Amino acid sequence: MQASRSHIAFLMNRPARAVTCAALAVALTATPALLPLQAHALSSSTEYELSETQQEVEKATEAYEEAQGNLAALQQKIDENTASIAELEALLPEQRQRASAAMRDLYKYQKSSNTLMGIVLQTTSFDEAISTVAYMNQIQESSNAELERLTALESELETKRTELDQAKAKATAEERAAAEALAEAQELRSAAQAKAERERAEETARLAADTSAASGAGADSGNGSNTANTPGQSIGVEVSGSVNWNVTYDEFMAEWTPRIDAYLSGSPLAGYGSTFADAAWSSSVDPRWSPAIACIESTKGTYTFRPYNAWGWMTSRRFGSWDESIRAHVSFLGSVYGATLTPAAAQKYCPPTWQDWYNKVGGQMSQI
Repeated sequence: MQASRSHIAFLMNRPARAVTCAALAVALTATPALLPLQAHALSSSTEYELSETQQEVEKATEAYEEAQGNLAALQQKIDENTASIAELEALLPEQRQRASAAMRDLYKYQKSSNTLMGIVLQTTSFDEAISTVAYMNQIQESSNAELERLTALESELETKRTELDQAKAKATAEERAAAEALAEAQELRSAAQAKAERERAEETARLAADTSAASGAGADSGNGSNTANTPGQSIGVEVSGSVNWNVTYDEFMAEWTPRIDAYLSGSPLAGYGSTFADAAWSSSVDPRWSPAIACIESTKGTYTFRPYNAWGWMTSRRFGSWDESIRAHVSFLGSVYGATLTPAAAQKYCPPTWQDWYNKVGGQMSQI
């Protein structure tokens, strides 16, 4: 009974799907020259390079952030030990004075007294001799104790300073080396991205006049919510902007979470920008791609043929939350279709009208 109500609701809502994403996508298709190109098919070697260099950037970023954390932790330790060092430095003048006074007293006593044997012989009793020797030892021990305390203070202070200086020098060198490794990895990633752009441009030029349908069922085969259903089109809409992968995870999240949230505002997927961004980072997938597909396939999750499936994704999987399905779809895109929208990906995802699908998905990606 529940399934029947779902199908009835699906049929009743079909006319409304032409509003929102569909109308906008048609308008975008009508003006293909307004948006600069970003994504097209890549060779397997370039896809591999992009994947490998992205992993290298991620590892280098992690190492750099760890080095920064170690340096910050060490600086905190230095700050915490500043008080201890200051206390030691404050004690030194007084201890030096006490040690100097003790040495003077001992010197004066030794100069003004006879030898130990002479003093003992001058005593009138054994008890007096013992007391005299004990007194002399006490003076000696007191002087030695003051000198030992001075030596210990100076040694402790020097040790603390040396250890902290050495540790900071090591941490600074590690941070510098990690920063250099990160810069090198980012240069390799940029080179791979430049190579990918050249290949995409060549692929676009080759397919510009192709209006034929592709073969196969497609990931969204049979999805009645798909608004990219016009055959005989040619690819023309180009994705504006690009994704900067040469950043840290926090920087990536800070950029893409609000952008995707703004795009999905007012839809069932509203507020899931961080989930899309996090999943994209983990899979090295353009963070705009899955949200844009959701717009074309279900008007951003409004018309889903299965719960929590906003992509017309004819998978046997069932989802219990948006978080689960978003992560699954982004991972699916990365493993099956590559890093971003391409004509080849469009041909595989929506074969009958892949050009229309490519143009409309690309147009939506340009808005994010």
